[in-house]
Amino acid sequence: MASIKDELPAPAALSNDLTATCHCGRVRVKIPQKPTKLNQCHCTVCYKYGAMWAYYEPAQISVSVDQGGEVVSYGRQDMGENRVPHNVFNFCGHCGCVTHWSRLPGYKGRASNKMGVNCRMLPEKAIEGIAREISYC
Repeated sequence: MASIKDELPAPAALSNDLTATCHCGRVRVKIPQKPTKLNQCHCTVCYKYGAMWAYYEPAQISVSVDQGGEVVSYGRQDMGENRVPHNVFNFCGHCGCVTHWSRLPGYKGRASNKMGVNCRMLPEKAIEGIAREISYC
């Protein structure tokens, strides 16, 4: 039988701040508004990352890194013309959480004006009730 000491604290109240943070808190991605839908992409890389994406224009997103933090990038090279990367997955160099993806500068292909924010980095309550879809990029 669980005792009072074993009970979890009440979840923190949800604020209006929509900032996705990695596990250690060194990388933060601020989004302008709550997403209307979330994409659980099942392509070969997103599925392994376990990401759940919301899409925005790059100018709408603010990425900040604390002192001592670092954003590390991986350019996916298994897609695209001549296997030249066009998507760059960004993650915290300390804890390894994938926070967002962006297009490489100069990319002019499909959806060149969007980037993805991994909404699994938001508090769970912030994405409760949002429609989810599964796709393959």
